[in-house]
Amino acid sequence: MTGRIQAVTMPKWGIEMTEGTVGRWNVSEGEVVAKGVPLLEVETEKIVNAVDSPAGGTLRRIVAGPGDLKPVGALLAVLAPAEVSEAELEQFIATFQGATVSFEPDSVPATPMAASPAKEPSAAHEEEPRVSPIARRLAESLGIEVSGIRGTGRNARVTRDDVVAAHAARESAGKVSGATGSPDNTPVRTRLSATRATIARRLLESKQTIPHYRLSLDVTCDALLGLAADLSRAGGRRVTVNDLLLRGCALALIAHPAINAWLENDELLEFPHADIAFAVAAPTGLITPVVRAADTKSLAEIAAATADLTARARRGALTREDIAGGTFTVSNLGMYGLTRFDAIVNPPQVAILAAGAAEDRVVARGGVPVVAKIMTLTLSADHRVVDGAAGAAFLATLRELIEAPAKF
Repeated sequence: MTGRIQAVTMPKWGIEMTEGTVGRWNVSEGEVVAKGVPLLEVETEKIVNAVDSPAGGTLRRIVAGPGDLKPVGALLAVLAPAEVSEAELEQFIATFQGATVSFEPDSVPATPMAASPAKEPSAAHEEEPRVSPIARRLAESLGIEVSGIRGTGRNARVTRDDVVAAHAARESAGKVSGATGSPDNTPVRTRLSATRATIARRLLESKQTIPHYRLSLDVTCDALLGLAADLSRAGGRRVTVNDLLLRGCALALIAHPAINAWLENDELLEFPHADIAFAVAAPTGLITPVVRAADTKSLAEIAAATADLTARARRGALTREDIAGGTFTVSNLGMYGLTRFDAIVNPPQVAILAAGAAEDRVVARGGVPVVAKIMTLTLSADHRVVDGAAGAAFLATLRELIEAPAKF
């Protein structure tokens, strides 16, 4: 019986991936599909990937609907020929224990493995702790009792995202219970998406574990703005101030390799090239696609890369490779009129640059007040490995490049 039935399961697209959220189904029950056809979308961390059909056949049953959070290896759907009875399908689904799915190291979404059902739970599942170690530590730091959390992981295991969701629900309930407004003002409760829960977890961990410090510097950017306008007119492709910032940061990072680094346990990894992540406000939350080896790219190449990555980020079409492995991050909120702000380091990176708006300010030049375009740059750094002098030296180099962008 089981040889004729194929399971579509939650794939594993990264070493740390433990679960994913089911998105839109591209195929309806009863449709005949070929092997490799994208069946559905799954959201995990900050990207949405397609799950391809592991075999040709008829999609007889969809088990997991949009919005369902499922662990890696969980059953999502069943493929089977028409002659397989409903009773056989029900038996297969009822006894399915989950596929063993290996991590695919490449950036292309792996085809999920099919697995035969098992009638008895394995001893490993029986002995598996109900709460993951990471979830337990996070719950302790937030003062949350894990016994009151409903786990969404395999075998109802409590995951770190469950703890984040429980914390958000507790905070929301506290605000509602203390409200003095109309009793008709009832809030709408929405479970955090996989993307938003991941963002929340990482930001919390960063703030709790990294000793941040900030350095701010004002830079004159009249020449930078002029160069952006000139390049846009000459090349036919719009070159933004953000593109120039990425190029300037790339050159400065090569001059200061301690900033272009990761901290992993007790080791500092300094990289020969600057893979710069830049923040994009996507519908699902902040996402940071990466411009690879920005120090080796021309301004035109950087502009083309950022335009492509930004467009794909906003329509949810980035791959894991697009967002993985950045060595430094630039967050530019100048387009919103903010003059300065602080950004949170994205581990394992050791620093992040926040750029405010370029605005007219009165400055003294040779004792004479003049109006110039000034931008405030703020570097947030991990004090465990980046000393204040090192951060200041990086900013000084970046200011020299911005104020004399012909060196780009």
